[in-house]
Amino acid sequence: MNAREQYIEQLKKYLKGLSQADRDDAIDFYSEYIDDAGLTTVKEIVDKLGTPEQLSTDIIAKTTGSQPNGPASRPVNYVNDRRTRTILYICLAVVLIIFLGPLALGLLLGFFGLIIGGLASIFGLGIWAFALAGSLFATDVWGAIFYCGGGIALLGLLIIFVAIVVWAIKWLYRGCKNFVRYLRNKSKEGA
Repeated sequence: MNAREQYIEQLKKYLKGLSQADRDDAIDFYSEYIDDAGLTTVKEIVDKLGTPEQLSTDIIAKTTGSQPNGPASRPVNYVNDRRTRTILYICLAVVLIIFLGPLALGLLLGFFGLIIGGLASIFGLGIWAFALAGSLFATDVWGAIFYCGGGIALLGLLIIFVAIVVWAIKWLYRGCKNFVRYLRNKSKEGA
């Protein structure tokens, strides 16, 4: 079922209150209109005509002579609610970035400082364990082996933490990139 057929089927459901002749006329008219306008997706059809429910409200209103209130009766310069919401969300994001950006940046840099400090501490302890093992090797072989094993364990732990930090940075980068892409797509939809 293509987009036109899908839209028309939904429209038929909402036009049940009309006589068969009026319903057939409306369905024929809007089927031809969709074909002539070259609308190929449901989104294009909804952007041009409104949802099937909105269009049916206009059709019924025009057929019965009452005041229409759907998208077809709106003026051309009507501002879409979704578009207005998108613009407001973008403005809110900009205001939050301006006011909370420095705080967030400080917290983020502090967090990364703690991570780097922790990694440096683990690295330092590992090197210290190797140095202690070297100094004990002549007097206490088993103590030297113990500290050497501790140094290897600490350096292994360092490698695991570095891998986790790299993964977290990539995850944050992808999240920020997807958020910016989402905002850009929303602003394009609103335009």
